[in-house]
Amino acid sequence: MNIDELFENYGFLGEERSKCENFYRPFFKNSKELDNFFIKVFESGQIPRCLMYDIMWFVSLADDIEIIRPKKDPLRIMFYRICLETLNKDSGSDKKDFLDHFDSFFSETGKKYIEANYNFLEIDIPEELEGLDRINFDTHSNYKMTCSDFLKMIRATRNCVVHEGDFWSTQFFAYDTDSIWLTKLITDDEVLSCQPRKKNKYLVYNFSTTMQYDKFRYFFVEACLNYIEDKINAK
Repeated sequence: MNIDELFENYGFLGEERSKCENFYRPFFKNSKELDNFFIKVFESGQIPRCLMYDIMWFVSLADDIEIIRPKKDPLRIMFYRICLETLNKDSGSDKKDFLDHFDSFFSETGKKYIEANYNFLEIDIPEELEGLDRINFDTHSNYKMTCSDFLKMIRATRNCVVHEGDFWSTQFFAYDTDSIWLTKLITDDEVLSCQPRKKNKYLVYNFSTTMQYDKFRYFFVEACLNYIEDKINAK
């Protein structure tokens, strides 16, 4: 069976095939490597096929936000988080293990890019603290944010959108290539490994970003592809 017959057998034709090829082409060196990826996915059962479509659908939705609601980064980030949750569900993985360790699927280049371009500054001292409690409050101003922390921030931002209705306060992506942008996130979720969560105790986390959306998108999809490869190889 040749490649066209294989794809026809799975209904991978016309506009559907074209959309997938256009979406995934940047992640492969040439058309042959791309075709080999599709062949491996289709020959490996239903789960890899579902994951392949999950990634394309939700990342494409995140892309479209810039047309519908420009510069509303939390809406984009919400779809990245939904993408991860859907990958977890469709692959039958343990939820906590998958979401807590997804950073392991990012390339070293991807991790370094995120850690170099999205930086934690400090936590604001809560206004209600007084005396020694105020003096002794640790703002963690020397803490270096990790890729794992950034994924926790994605989760916290998704929760702010869904539960608080706030889809505008936090900026993730730079609006140009030569400025440092300051932003904040107000949440009671755990964002940093150094600051355990205290339910209903909201903290103000301050950040700076020079991150470009297209680069983050590339490294995220690359990590998702690494996850698909891992699932296929584990069979």
